[in-house]
Amino acid sequence: MRLILLLLLAGPLLAQDGQYFQQSVDYGINARLDDRDHVLHAELRLGYINHAPRALDSIVFHLWPRAFSGDNTAFARQQLRNRSTDFHFAPPAARGTLDSLDFRVDSHPARFAYTADPDVGVLYLNEPLRPGATAAITTPFRVKIPESFSRLGHVGESYQLTQWYPKPAVYDRDGWHPMPYLDQGEFYSEFGSFRVTLDLPANYVVAATGVLQDQEERAWLLARADSTRRALAGRRDLPSGYVDESFPPSAAERKTLTYTAKGVHDFAWFADKRFMVLHDTLELADSPGTRGPADVWAFFTETEAALWKDATDYLKRAVRFYSDHLGPYPYPQVTGVQSALSAGAGMEYPMITVIGRSYTAYGLDEVLAHEIGHNWFYGILGSNERDHPWMDEGLNSYYEGRYTRQFYPERRGRQQVIPGREVETDALAYHYLARLGRDQAPDTPIDQLSAFNYWISAYSKPELVLQAVEERVGTEALDAAFRDYYAAWKFRHPRPTDFFAALAPLGVDDYVRDAMTSTTAGEFNRAARSADRSPGLSPPKLALITDAASERPQLFVSPLLGFNENDGVLAGLALHNRTLEPRRLEWLVAPLYGFASKELAGFAGARYRVVRPAEWLQQVVVGGGVQRFSDFDPPAVDRLYGYDRWALRSDFYLDHPASSQRSSRLYSQLIRLDRRRPDFGDGGVLLDRAETLTTHFLRAGYAARVEREINPVAYGVQLEYRNGGAQQFPAADYLRLDATLTGGYQYQADKFLRWRLFGGYFLQHDLREGNTAPSVSLSLVDNAASDYAYDDLYLGRSQDGWYQQQLGERQGGFRAPVAAAFPFGRSNDYLAAVNLDGDLPFPGPIGVFLDAGAYGYRPTLSSAQSNAVRWVGGLSVNLFQDQFRLFVPLLADADTRGLLEQRGNLLDRVSFRLNLSRLLPWQWIDELP
Repeated sequence: MRLILLLLLAGPLLAQDGQYFQQSVDYGINARLDDRDHVLHAELRLGYINHAPRALDSIVFHLWPRAFSGDNTAFARQQLRNRSTDFHFAPPAARGTLDSLDFRVDSHPARFAYTADPDVGVLYLNEPLRPGATAAITTPFRVKIPESFSRLGHVGESYQLTQWYPKPAVYDRDGWHPMPYLDQGEFYSEFGSFRVTLDLPANYVVAATGVLQDQEERAWLLARADSTRRALAGRRDLPSGYVDESFPPSAAERKTLTYTAKGVHDFAWFADKRFMVLHDTLELADSPGTRGPADVWAFFTETEAALWKDATDYLKRAVRFYSDHLGPYPYPQVTGVQSALSAGAGMEYPMITVIGRSYTAYGLDEVLAHEIGHNWFYGILGSNERDHPWMDEGLNSYYEGRYTRQFYPERRGRQQVIPGREVETDALAYHYLARLGRDQAPDTPIDQLSAFNYWISAYSKPELVLQAVEERVGTEALDAAFRDYYAAWKFRHPRPTDFFAALAPLGVDDYVRDAMTSTTAGEFNRAARSADRSPGLSPPKLALITDAASERPQLFVSPLLGFNENDGVLAGLALHNRTLEPRRLEWLVAPLYGFASKELAGFAGARYRVVRPAEWLQQVVVGGGVQRFSDFDPPAVDRLYGYDRWALRSDFYLDHPASSQRSSRLYSQLIRLDRRRPDFGDGGVLLDRAETLTTHFLRAGYAARVEREINPVAYGVQLEYRNGGAQQFPAADYLRLDATLTGGYQYQADKFLRWRLFGGYFLQHDLREGNTAPSVSLSLVDNAASDYAYDDLYLGRSQDGWYQQQLGERQGGFRAPVAAAFPFGRSNDYLAAVNLDGDLPFPGPIGVFLDAGAYGYRPTLSSAQSNAVRWVGGLSVNLFQDQFRLFVPLLADADTRGLLEQRGNLLDRVSFRLNLSRLLPWQWIDELP
């Protein structure tokens, strides 16, 4: 009788082609919670029925609590890849594991071995398990419950027991699906039944998958729910935010609770002595497997109690909504839990969902609806979300969007991301990545998706695709296709091809297939990559604030205010066409007026991008621009002079797997620099005209970064050719090769050791044998005087005083504001440098630095080349995430120290880096990972 029941629970096991099958599992688990040590002592009994058409000699098990045991797990690596270091720096006492296993099969000891993933193992059967046969598997196990880093965990004595027991992996027509635990990405598990017994202190309130079998405990919960409802109704001080609520002592008495669940592939439970409880019932027509109304439970603490007082109403409405559109809810209860959660806003399990902070009533309702919807796509259909995340998250997001539009029509799926502008955030985010060539297909395995693309590919893009399908075929037709899909595949693990087949009668299966499995093929992808809208004949839309893309041509005008010492206060306008979404052609014109120089200044530029022109290219960007400012204020001359810098640039961004965290590009750049300088006639008479000095630079290079959180690294090589023109003094054409390697190590949370290596060598140089050291020489100190191609922005060029204390980070990168008048640290031959930084291991932005460099130079025309070594070190202050850094030199070699002392007191020797170029908005936005 038991075997027949399990076969029925598993659903259809063989399709007509004889290839479809699924296993079924009968779970029995006894667990005892020790809340003093945060440990579970448990026993597992499994009835594993083999429905495969072949015998099995082993069974793969998931032991997911072991994901929290060390840094060598897939979970730990993913955390770092997603730039979270909480687990990496957690002490051993905060981590968790699963151990004390002793597997037996049919009462006989059996060999068990772990795989390369510590949370995946293989149980080797003593005899092959024939088709249709059952193996009785038992083992004790102990779970050390970690602190809350993801789903399984505890915060004090609040427990979230999820993915907590040894679980057989899915074995289907593709074989075993071993899956290490991941925080970003969910699961693929086999259907079956559960009987779970929990032993814990008597004053814990427990919410769980399944049906509580203990009538005394149920009566206690119902009484608690009644008192909670009366207490909430009488309060006017319900909190809508976080409440630091202490835990009452655990009762000396213990209780034993039993839960049963059928037709599910997971079991989760939550325990907290502070839980308030609400209860209601829900009557659904045509709900198979339920007798009478379903129970509706809500468990929550004082935190956001003002929101949770209506939680049962939200839960009932969500269940009705999904039942009406997809098919009846088949389970006897539904539960929402407010608890600690470190894996998103909410997480679903069969019959139960846990929600973190929601902040607003709308936010709670929306997340509850989304997580309740997973009972259909994750719980009942049981898709392989690890390999096909969109089949759960994306399909569910489409219906969640319809839920919020129905009950919150004023929101229309739009949010205010900039003042006065509401945008469709899902469409904006997807278009943003697609138009930079950084999007990934929804049908990408989760562990290959970047963190940003997980949101876009698994959630946003599928919802947008289905909205487009709804517009084509109509809401009723699409709902009917979903209902047929749900009815045909519930409890059967459908695949992408099964979903596409369900849409075939609507004639949109190829449209959806292309959108889900590709970033380039198909109508939807091509439309998304098209950054330019058809302008038509409409007049341009004029706005002060950048907006989302529009069908009309757009022109944005913004006031600009700036300053440099030569031009004084700068005021003007920025005119551009850049929307929140990248465009194929983008341009910017920013004229400025200098109130001190009384000159026209500013900058202008345009760039054109081609997305994914080849498989190995993300995008190609070709652009050009000009900037014009004053930069020279010679003494005794009542006139300021300036420069025009023209540049053309091309960047080829190479494509790399997102999981590699690598980015790289090939680039070329042509610069024309026109500097306007005083012109003198015979006898040194100042002429009433300026002399224009023209220089050309041609660069080609390769740059790459690996954005690892603990030990990032970046490197690049560049060739630079300079042609100075005959009028230059001194004339200095050259060909130079530079190489840079930077890296770091995060030794504790947000505390880094950083290093940088630079090497430069002139392959050819007109001045190699000379002793002059013009600005184009290799330089230890990167200040405005050595910024010979005007690559960076400085507050004052050709200025004395504190303006010389603004430094960049090119070439030697010395943090010593040596005056440009001294031929210090310059070479026409070679230069090698190392820059070291270390954050001090206590709170605050204080660190230390050390720079050292070696270079070759000629003291006089007749002398042989000499080699010099210079160094400087001191304290640093890092503010605004590297946007502004101060450096106080305290130690140096004798020559460097002497030049620093000539500047004056300690304040005169301080240097700073102010990354003005990074403040230009589209530069840092488009560099988002």
